[in-house]
Amino acid sequence: MTSFMHNSLACESNALWVLARAIFTLRAFARARELALLFFVLSVLLQARPIRVIDEAAIPFAGFLSKVDFDQRYHGDLLDDPSKLDTGWYVIYEHESLNYYFGPILLESIGKDYLDQLTEIVEVAVMQRSSIQDYRLDLSYEPNATSPESKSTGPSTPNTLPPQAPPKPSFWSFVKKVFGYR
Repeated sequence: MTSFMHNSLACESNALWVLARAIFTLRAFARARELALLFFVLSVLLQARPIRVIDEAAIPFAGFLSKVDFDQRYHGDLLDDPSKLDTGWYVIYEHESLNYYFGPILLESIGKDYLDQLTEIVEVAVMQRSSIQDYRLDLSYEPNATSPESKSTGPSTPNTLPPQAPPKPSFWSFVKKVFGYR
């Protein structure tokens, strides 16, 4: 009789131990699943870099101001999504965590002039610091439905065909731009 009781208790405690172990495993699995989900969500959020929209008149100052002074003087507006940009031409500079959009510029020809000016500034900076690589320098009409997410190495060629026709410049849009209204 002792062996029967002993076997019953042994089976019962073993069953309880198995049940407790199963509950612990399920909880550990749920925690691991939650941590994996949190990791993926955080990695996506950390990859999203805000777009910094800066007035194109700041481009000449990028050549001689330090990054700290430039950021303080031309802080610009931060946007999360390129579709929220005002329509117009933008000179785009992207490198690692920097995501600068200079504009909006009314005319493509003026945008090309600013792009040439920024290209010269970036080339001088690359000559001084060879660690600057894998940057994107472009002229693009935004908001573009198909914004390129891929990085090009070195300066890329400007877009020659905009996805939509640029707005016609008018006298009043020029006056608004001069006085800071967009």
